[in-house]
Amino acid sequence: MGASATARAPAAMAPLTAVPEPLAAPRRKRRGLGRAARAVGFGAALLAAGAWHQARAPGQAAAGLNGQPAPGAALRRQLAVPGRRDVLRFTSAGLALPGAVRPALAEASPTLTAGWTANEGVSFLTSFSEESYGAMRDDTRRTPAFVKAIRKRVQGNEGKLTVLDIGTGPFALFALVAARAGAKKVYAVEANPEAAARAKAIVAKATDIPPGTVEVIEGFTTSLDLPEKVDMVCAEIVGALASEENLVATIRDAQARHLKNPSDPNAYIPFSVQTFGAPVSYALHPVLAPPRYERLKGQPLRVNCRDKTVQLLSDPKVIEDIRFADVGLPGPGHWQPAAPFDFRVCPERLEANCKEYYEALLKEQLKPEEAEPVAVSTANSFSGMAFWPRLMLDPAGEIVVESRGPMGEHQKSHWQTLLALMSPTPVPVRPGQTLRITETADLQGDILAPAKYSLRGELLAA
Repeated sequence: MGASATARAPAAMAPLTAVPEPLAAPRRKRRGLGRAARAVGFGAALLAAGAWHQARAPGQAAAGLNGQPAPGAALRRQLAVPGRRDVLRFTSAGLALPGAVRPALAEASPTLTAGWTANEGVSFLTSFSEESYGAMRDDTRRTPAFVKAIRKRVQGNEGKLTVLDIGTGPFALFALVAARAGAKKVYAVEANPEAAARAKAIVAKATDIPPGTVEVIEGFTTSLDLPEKVDMVCAEIVGALASEENLVATIRDAQARHLKNPSDPNAYIPFSVQTFGAPVSYALHPVLAPPRYERLKGQPLRVNCRDKTVQLLSDPKVIEDIRFADVGLPGPGHWQPAAPFDFRVCPERLEANCKEYYEALLKEQLKPEEAEPVAVSTANSFSGMAFWPRLMLDPAGEIVVESRGPMGEHQKSHWQTLLALMSPTPVPVRPGQTLRITETADLQGDILAPAKYSLRGELLAA
């Protein structure tokens, strides 16, 4: 979803706006290879890409360490050492993946595509996971920022504001924050029966707020009628791809039926959510070469935001920009940006990525002449598009939640990075080339009907 789009301009979907360290952190979603990658280690995972260097065409240029061409020496060992270095086995998503494979050499004009149905986005709406809810609560970038934004919004309006907390979870966390800040009434809505029951129990034990201030309601806000319209909506229902949990349909319904003033930017927390995207190299991609690639059935991977097997090739761009106060948010249907996104392969990023991979391989006790070609070929390859969310909690942009750093840096987050592979094997790239990516989405009206996304890419000459 790319530049400005509303229901009034169905040809232009994105962004949705009315205004022209591999570590074992808990995860919001369970799918992906992140945990398995961490189990074998970053450097060991890179060894799986060793055959890729030998599969490159003779004389093919790549950006090496310090900007120098990669040496042509073949690796003398490829996952031949017993233990974690001879076999990488991952069972996530039903895959059993042996170690290094020799991916086919990319064509001169490779076909770059991806397409998937966001089944996991909607399954999260009704599933219950102690780990996932705990990870969201304990996310030190997310939760304190929401608490600050809620208190700031209620301040000066104590005893006056009514609030709707969409997806309150088992802790009714933000609902209780609003009540303790001085909200007159908070409707805390939760679709998952177990989470709703726990939320009711926690609210019942809250003796520091007047009885009845927080009312927990089981169900979806799209199928409920509240006793009154509210002054503010708090809705943290944001996926790795911001729209994948049917956020747009939920907010459209809240605008139409639940809010007193749906066009007021101060009536929402967050004020807006964005999806950032960038092309990446993925060190484990060669392990997923056919026939294993087909077993993914088009579904994207979900990796930890600190997982350094994923490295950006370009600076990120805003793919979705969903502003909650936009009364022209798009309805169900097919959406496509007015223009594709052009990502220039950044020489500085390639060199930095190469050094990151190289140092990881040296820690696996490879010799420098063995480590460098693996690092260079991995760093100079395109695997697919990575996506992650950014939340602006207030209209002034003073309270922001970053799942990755502002330029896509690795950092701890309960959100995962969604990685859509766009080729069965890594595609060699060179500094200065442009990856032109077109994204489309099919949004659904039914809150439990998953959205569909597709990507098409071209690799343009430098």
